[in-house]
Amino acid sequence: MSEQSFAERLSFLEEDQVMDVDLSGLMFETSGPVNDFYDEVDRRIQATGEKWFFLVNYHKLRVHLEASITFAHRGKKANLAYSLGSARYAAAPDMKETIEERSKVEKFDPNLYETREEALAHLRSLRARYTAVEFARLILLEEPNPPRSFEDRITFHADLGIMEADFSDLAFERSRDVERFYDVLEQKLGATSRKWYFLVNYRNCTIEPEAWIAFANRGKRANLAYSKGSVRFDTSVETGQSIVEDAKRENFQPNLFASRDAAIQRILEMQ
Repeated sequence: MSEQSFAERLSFLEEDQVMDVDLSGLMFETSGPVNDFYDEVDRRIQATGEKWFFLVNYHKLRVHLEASITFAHRGKKANLAYSLGSARYAAAPDMKETIEERSKVEKFDPNLYETREEALAHLRSLRARYTAVEFARLILLEEPNPPRSFEDRITFHADLGIMEADFSDLAFERSRDVERFYDVLEQKLGATSRKWYFLVNYRNCTIEPEAWIAFANRGKRANLAYSKGSVRFDTSVETGQSIVEDAKRENFQPNLFASRDAAIQRILEMQ
């Protein structure tokens, strides 16, 4: 489905501060269309500069297993960033069960309704709880910190022979996100005409399943071409486990550490 078609499924009821999201009849078989849809959601909301209540039509929506992880992740991410509250309606029984199970694990109210009118009434009741001043303050998006460029995330400590790559707070959601970062990294490494010890910060970095193969392949390529050895710090449990599994399969040392200081100490030992 085209981005134009996705755009037509998003509308804003300004009087109610509601974003109307029409997922009816869609079938997400893979992660790609899910990301395309939520990219459009991000663009449209950011253009408003405000937060919204989400009114979501689930009528005859189908999400296949291959797309389900991305669908849940991007939905959660959008809610955390932009939502004042959500209400869902007309979900099929299996979709209702999935949402209810997720709500128990992630501690949110599923707010499932049979009809659009019931869901919209719930959102209006949420809005009515705020005074005019409170609501005006609530709906404004916080001014985001300017995003750091990939170039700014790559630092060379020439005296120590260390290249530091900062993945902190990055979300690699698709293979193309990985390719863009590593294209910049390899260009900068190649320009030095030498090899380096790699120091990699994984704090709050997320690597979605769709991006993991590219992430592993490009990391391996960069290491073979430019690295004397790599150490990694502050990984999540999931990312750390994935790196350990790759290390066993590819026969390299994962070198995972809790802190930057400990990682640097390991590089000094390697030297």
